Amino acid sequence: MLLGVAALGGVILLTEVQAPDLGPLLLLVAAVAVAERVELRFTFEHSDIAITLVEVAITAGLLLVAPTEAVVATGLGMMIGQASRVPDLVKVSFNTGQAMVGTAVAALILHFGPSIGPLVNGRAVVLVLLGMALYVAVNSLAVLGLLTLAEPSAREGLVGQLPLGAISALGNAAIGVVLAALLVVQPALAPFILVPAAAVYLAARGARRTADLLGRVRIDRDRLTRVVDGTIDGILLLDRDGVVQVWNAAMEELTGLSADRVVSRPVARVMTESVREGDGEVVGRWLIDEAHEGAQHREFDARIRHVDGTAREVRENHSLIFDDRGRCTGDVVVIRDVSRQRELERLRGDFVARVSHELRTPLTPIRGFASVLLRKGDQLDPASRQEALERIVERSDHLAAVVEDLLLVTRLDQREVDELVHPVPTDLGPLLERVVDHFRQREPGRTIAFSASPGTGEALADPARTRQIVTSLLDNACRYSPEDTPVEVTLDQVGDDIRVRVIDSGPGIPRENRQAIFEQFHRLEDPLTMRTGGVGLGLFIGRRLAAAMHGGLDLDEPAAAGGSTFVLRLPAAVPVAGIESRDLTG
Repeated sequence: MLLGVAALGGVILLTEVQAPDLGPLLLLVAAVAVAERVELRFTFEHSDIAITLVEVAITAGLLLVAPTEAVVATGLGMMIGQASRVPDLVKVSFNTGQAMVGTAVAALILHFGPSIGPLVNGRAVVLVLLGMALYVAVNSLAVLGLLTLAEPSAREGLVGQLPLGAISALGNAAIGVVLAALLVVQPALAPFILVPAAAVYLAARGARRTADLLGRVRIDRDRLTRVVDGTIDGILLLDRDGVVQVWNAAMEELTGLSADRVVSRPVARVMTESVREGDGEVVGRWLIDEAHEGAQHREFDARIRHVDGTAREVRENHSLIFDDRGRCTGDVVVIRDVSRQRELERLRGDFVARVSHELRTPLTPIRGFASVLLRKGDQLDPASRQEALERIVERSDHLAAVVEDLLLVTRLDQREVDELVHPVPTDLGPLLERVVDHFRQREPGRTIAFSASPGTGEALADPARTRQIVTSLLDNACRYSPEDTPVEVTLDQVGDDIRVRVIDSGPGIPRENRQAIFEQFHRLEDPLTMRTGGVGLGLFIGRRLAAAMHGGLDLDEPAAAGGSTFVLRLPAAVPVAGIESRDLTG
């Protein structure tokens, strides 16, 4: 601002100052203020550029009023226009000062130029345009200097915008020359010069608003695309003719068909009977084909077959879209993969059947022996009564074990597994001997061998939970192996792992079920025809308890002779590195 005042002083000293004509001066002030207020914004290389019409008013003023009045009017008009648009006083002062300096330079060029005769003629136009070119140069240098001092990173971006700003300013100056000529020659026509400027202004504002609207639409579209592609459910949108408009990433995963191959094609040609399977109600049927307001929402169960041949159970949720006139405009179809849900329902049904069987099996002898003791207890000899009581206790223990497993699974599902184990240094040899002896007594006709490798160290394990895991493995081995085949239990150490291996001679585990058998309630036998007991919890519980002790439970690769080998791994209480260090210092 001080530079502007200094520039005004220079103009006063170098030019002949006359008494100002307040009318033209005030009109020029108003013109500069309005022109500064009318702002056009453009986007250029990801940067916003603001262009005003202030050069039109300044150029006309330079041609029509004295130099001093032109500088004063520029300062006052810029201050008024900037103050109504920019709340920062420092910025207003800077912009006003640089405009006054540029106007002063242009006024001096025009004043000290060669004699030009009438006020608006060829030489005057050339000089005023030269002056306005210097005006643009002064303003550009001022802004560049400020950015160099305050924000050097923005300087490069501004340099790229300077040519556009200079062309705009010189174009405004040319309009100002025409406006000044009309005011001198035909004042009545002068207002019409504003019509093109107003048209440009309105068109620019409309273009800006359209660009902003398109930007928001693009943002909303991208956001919606991320939502649609990010959902795990398949989504496809059909128009009124059944042509696919949207086919999200989940649909690509379900079918193996990419959106490029599907979009803009009739859905009946995409989801053919070889892709979309179901009963007679579903095959070849789409809700869009029978659209009416009474059938806005429907659900279908179907099977989607992938291009690789695998099929998945799905549930289709159809929602028809209607316009204000009640005409159907499309169908939004959400396809959810319910294969896992169907599998869980099947497992749940199998579980109910197994638990019912497991609970009913021990209850039958308990009830039978209890009835015999109740009705004929006094008539039985002591040995028969003792046998009946032992069978009742044995079956009751089995029933309690089933209930305990069910309660344990509930706690495991609630992530309480760490509270169920308390690892301590444990010598697994004697523990396994006791478990094996128990099964030898239970299976007198079967050979159950146990061997331990010399030098096997202690394991960091919970003794009770380790006994529970090995008992479950031995129970499975005896249950699924022929009675005359042996079962072997071994104990050894490999590195920092203590390993317990349970080896049977049963039918083995099919490769496709080698991981599934560790899921809860999973059994290889059909629950309606199964010949062995169990609810399918032992291996699931064993793996979870082993993991809680920082070990693992896995199924080894099958041997050539068949059978199954389960390996329980537990961490050594003293790592091998610790043993070597102790030996070296011992």
